[in-house]
Amino acid sequence: MDETSLAAAPVGMSTGSPVTLGTSYSGGQMTTTETAPSRPLDPGGTPGPRVVIDHVLVSTFGLDATTEVRLLAGDRAADGHATGPAVDGYVLRLCAVAAAAAVDELLGGGDVPAGERGRCFVEHAAVVPFGNCEVATVVVLLVCEGWVEQLAGSALVAGDPRQAVVRATLAAVNRRLEALLT
Repeated sequence: MDETSLAAAPVGMSTGSPVTLGTSYSGGQMTTTETAPSRPLDPGGTPGPRVVIDHVLVSTFGLDATTEVRLLAGDRAADGHATGPAVDGYVLRLCAVAAAAAVDELLGGGDVPAGERGRCFVEHAAVVPFGNCEVATVVVLLVCEGWVEQLAGSALVAGDPRQAVVRATLAAVNRRLEALLT
């Protein structure tokens, strides 16, 4: 049987692939975040400061949970907070939302109001089994200067899954954030 490259298929001709133009991998119609080109990563010189986690704090009181995430970027600190029900799966989402709020604060920076350069929204956050380990995965929407990009990040769970969800949130935005913080 003769195998041909997908690149060799004429335009408009089916390649036999289950994914064709106009549909996503899940089989539904593609969204604008799937078809839009990636945003430039060039920070225009020296990249911005590396963002690191200072602390992740989760407090529960009865059925309520409050999360606080502090991020450091160079000499700047940013705090993000989120509150919600004290249910294990939802607390993970709260950690991602608090990390996204801290990213929003970093994107404000200096004389720019918080969120002016961009905003970060959490779409999905979960810890999933993968082989003999667990992986935190987060999907975010990064909205900046008139464009929207859907990004995903992951981190191995090594101890505290709440910390891993924050690392996954940063993994999703790290390259864009580095360019935006210049």
